Amino acid sequence: MHRIETNVTTGETKVIDLSPEEVAALQAAALANFPNVKADFIRFVKQEAGGLTQRVLSGLGSEYELAEGEAAAYKAAGYPATPIPSSVQDEVASKAAKGITVTTTVACDTILAAAAGWREAQSALRRNRLTTASAADVAADAAALNVVRKQWADFVAALTTALGL
Repeated sequence: MHRIETNVTTGETKVIDLSPEEVAALQAAALANFPNVKADFIRFVKQEAGGLTQRVLSGLGSEYELAEGEAAAYKAAGYPATPIPSSVQDEVASKAAKGITVTTTVACDTILAAAAGWREAQSALRRNRLTTASAADVAADAAALNVVRKQWADFVAALTTALGL
């Protein structure tokens, strides 16, 4: 390992080899700080997972749950002609505003498919958040933690792409 020293007056830069004692001291300091590094990463994972959830729901979580519940009940009732839940009517109207005609059955199934996709993503996010935090917590060294970091980053990239975020 090396240390770089720069003379601020002359601008001269020197690369100096560290002594074995200096290397050992740096390694000991890094090792002593490793629990903090792991804890910081675990907090980051939890915050990022929460942020992804908020980006998807955009403050509309209760609206999505209402639509899912109404659509599930409507389907369970066999898609009756009346009453048609407001969430299903709203889906038909939103498509009509785009010049697309859909039946209430299609509108209902569209709501349920979107809800199923979100539930699947939500489950994957929770599963990966928990396993990532656990893997980080037991990482023995920086190399092991870096593997966990890369796996989390790859998962988040794939999920955000899949969700269109």
